[in-house]
Amino acid sequence: MSDTGPGATLVVGLHGVLDRHPWIDRVNAEFDLEEDVFSLAVRRASAYAWSSTVLTDKPAADNLWDHNDADGDWTQDGQVRQLAWLQASLPRPANTPGRRQRARRLPVLPVITVLSDALRRVGTVRLTGTHALVPLHRAGDARVELAEVADWFALADPSAAAPLTVTVSALPSANLGVRAADIRDAALERTYGHLGVEPIKPVTVKTPGLAQPLAGVVQAEGLRRALAYRCEAREWSTDVAAWATEVFADSVRAVTGLSGPIIVTVSSDV
Repeated sequence: MSDTGPGATLVVGLHGVLDRHPWIDRVNAEFDLEEDVFSLAVRRASAYAWSSTVLTDKPAADNLWDHNDADGDWTQDGQVRQLAWLQASLPRPANTPGRRQRARRLPVLPVITVLSDALRRVGTVRLTGTHALVPLHRAGDARVELAEVADWFALADPSAAAPLTVTVSALPSANLGVRAADIRDAALERTYGHLGVEPIKPVTVKTPGLAQPLAGVVQAEGLRRALAYRCEAREWSTDVAAWATEVFADSVRAVTGLSGPIIVTVSSDV
């Protein structure tokens, strides 16, 4: 059964510059298409078997997420825009008698992949940042899986190293600032040192790779920027953005025990 309360809401957004294919309008007219972020995301998620909108007699517990809404700003002015965002509910996995139920990992990479695929279907994309509103109480322990995948990101051209800025916003009562060093250590543990991580003062951080306001402002009411890190990755890609997002979400969860929603942003130098 799906938990449809606000605590089960996941919001993910991709930011950057989109140059629409010159043939898009002609094809839309030829085949009477009305494609947008939502329709493209639904189709792509179904193709990967990650989320289906097909109605069945049983709850869609196999879905990694259930679509709620999606949109994006495709203004053609060369400025950084919030190109695509998806709001979803995270279903609870079906109970299997005799088996202990383990919380799922957050489907950050699958959602980012679906949104990225949707954008590339209509144009060329220069990604500049991502953001995710994540419900920590629905996030399973991802420490082992994140460590296992770290070598994937080490296998990259050293000359393409990319500086990133990661921020974490939470309720002020969480007092994350006092745990900044511990969260950094947890992030390094999860990445085997393949992601450089250094704390910086949140108040001094600029994120030109993100277009404001971020989707999910209703669910994020009251959240304030509490942490910021300067990171060094071996490349800049949607995969790296998703990886960094989950690394910091899991580090905050493990270090603090926080169960409320947080926002994690990943921004490249524009």
